[in-house]
Amino acid sequence: MGLKRTMSQLQPDQRVVAEGTLLYDGMVECDIRIVFGPICYGCGAFDEETELHEDVVRDTYYVEFGSTSERRAFNSSGGAYPTLEEAIVASAKTVGIGPTVRWYRVEAQQAVQGPTSPPSAGPRP
Repeated sequence: MGLKRTMSQLQPDQRVVAEGTLLYDGMVECDIRIVFGPICYGCGAFDEETELHEDVVRDTYYVEFGSTSERRAFNSSGGAYPTLEEAIVASAKTVGIGPTVRWYRVEAQQAVQGPTSPPSAGPRP
């Protein structure tokens, strides 16, 4: 039998860029995190109407929700976003838990971007 990979295990090119907590059912404190990676994973479902079928190399921020029964175990995904800010905003809009999300560590967007990010144009002389 092969090893089971869970969301708790990051890929070598991924890193946690935001960590927090939320209340499940208004009572159970659970973990939430945002993981940065240089690949936006496609769904692979070519027969469905979806924007992303195949993996694409681009900066992506994944919202991951922790288990209700085990702390630091992430077993549910909340989507993939092109910016850290969009991932944070989306987590706050999650039905049933959004208003309870509290972030205790968030990296600056500039520090998060990886090698696939286009360089900033900056001011022109």
